[in-house]
Amino acid sequence: FLNSSRSPLCRRSKIVLPSITLLTIFILMAMFDGNTIENHGSYNRAVFVIVFFPLLFTCGAIYLSMQLASLSTILLTVISVLGTTLLLRFGSIQSGWPLGLHELSLSNLEDISCRIHTPLLNWHDLIPYRGQTFWTGSTECPKQKRFARLVHPTSKTQPNHLVVDWCDQPNIKITVPPNVKDFDYKIPPKEAEFQGIILDNSVEYNVPTEEAKKGVEISAEAQSIVVDCGVHRNVLVQVVRDDKIVKRVQQYFEKTPAHATKPTEKTKLSFPLSLDREDRLNVELIYIDALSRAHFSRRFPKTVELLNTASTPRANRKIPKNTQYNKLDNTTLYQFFRYHAHEVTTGGNTRAMYTGLKYPTRLQTIWEKYQTHGYITSWATNACHEWSWIYQPERSTTLSRFDHHLVAPFCLPEAHPMPEPYGIWNGPYSIRRRCLAGRETGEYVFEYTNEFKKAYSDLPQFSISSFIDAHEGTGDVVKLLDDDLHSYLLNHPNLNNTIIFLVSDHGLHMGLWWLLQWRSVVLEHRLP
Repeated sequence: FLNSSRSPLCRRSKIVLPSITLLTIFILMAMFDGNTIENHGSYNRAVFVIVFFPLLFTCGAIYLSMQLASLSTILLTVISVLGTTLLLRFGSIQSGWPLGLHELSLSNLEDISCRIHTPLLNWHDLIPYRGQTFWTGSTECPKQKRFARLVHPTSKTQPNHLVVDWCDQPNIKITVPPNVKDFDYKIPPKEAEFQGIILDNSVEYNVPTEEAKKGVEISAEAQSIVVDCGVHRNVLVQVVRDDKIVKRVQQYFEKTPAHATKPTEKTKLSFPLSLDREDRLNVELIYIDALSRAHFSRRFPKTVELLNTASTPRANRKIPKNTQYNKLDNTTLYQFFRYHAHEVTTGGNTRAMYTGLKYPTRLQTIWEKYQTHGYITSWATNACHEWSWIYQPERSTTLSRFDHHLVAPFCLPEAHPMPEPYGIWNGPYSIRRRCLAGRETGEYVFEYTNEFKKAYSDLPQFSISSFIDAHEGTGDVVKLLDDDLHSYLLNHPNLNNTIIFLVSDHGLHMGLWWLLQWRSVVLEHRLP
């Protein structure tokens, strides 16, 4: 219309309308402050720039091309190429979307009120793995020489010793981050303040290398230790058995049923528990933030194979020669297809999971209830964030505590860079791998949980292993967790008396598809 018109108004419109469009875009960018945890880092701003600016210039290029060629020819060619490509891609990815493990359908045909309708187009699968991150470099962490280790004494309650096997410097620096379970917050810490609390309360000291080679005693209270030898760094984690915690559990089980303290309405669990500790099941939550059920199937192929195979009778397995799964023969798999999110972000969803209400409450958390019923508790997370006060803001000075809690090492600047930790290149929302001292941050979480199980192998355990790896806009980074999760489950020492929940709070709510708010994207977000 503008091209065919010769009126002065239309000629001016050719300049005015594009100018207004560009001005609007710049105003939107200027108003958007994306470098906060609430706004999901600066990823959405980057998507805006990377996607919409090229799209704008592409449209301009097409417009100029139309001055030189037939409009019908250009449109027909573009539509044919894009249409054929999209049809082929959507046709190959659509069938698997509504399926869970063992190819069970998410649609409950017997209950129409709970039926999940498969979306017409499956947008999350359109771009293959690394299609958005092929340019971000290697998925491997830069290698660091492993030169330090912890030597465990014969007694589980004795302090470990740090031994340095190699260092070309006269001294090593040892940094011991604080044990957060001992913190008494007068005011709940904000996200930016928590890192400062961790770093300000860390203890640093130098030790001669020759002395460190013989062994340096490490406090049993330390949950992590940072060892520096020049430019080389190792981060170690430990769980030392605590006699006070053990005594609390032993006293609980020494009570006979006739004299046991009757649980109150606030402390009772919703299921009966035996007073015989040998009959207790260990309970584990493996929690991956922002991971939908469908995306778990996309990005965790090794873990999905393990779960499918281990829960299938050996005679019926598709890969019967894979004998590594024989140790899991007694595993039973349950899928909760009606489990869904009711809020967009983490706070309300996890409050509902851990306290029973999505709103701030004074109710006990689930780990408190397990503690009062003879369990030892642990929480390990690879995000520098104190979630306890989010679940219990009205109890800020009397927060419930885990018996063991790992979070401090992930507040180091290498893992949580300041002043803008939530960017797209580094930090917990990075579109690249998240590394700390040459290892994926998730490795430390699994290692810590394993140490917890060893330290209290004879007592009932409740643990939460929490991961932030899926919390970024491309959906690619979380795949790096697949090998670690597969290995953790395959080599689990106590599966015969453990129930493991693989959970999330919601699906992906960052990136290109979320900005467009298409049906399959919104539906995945509601089905973690």
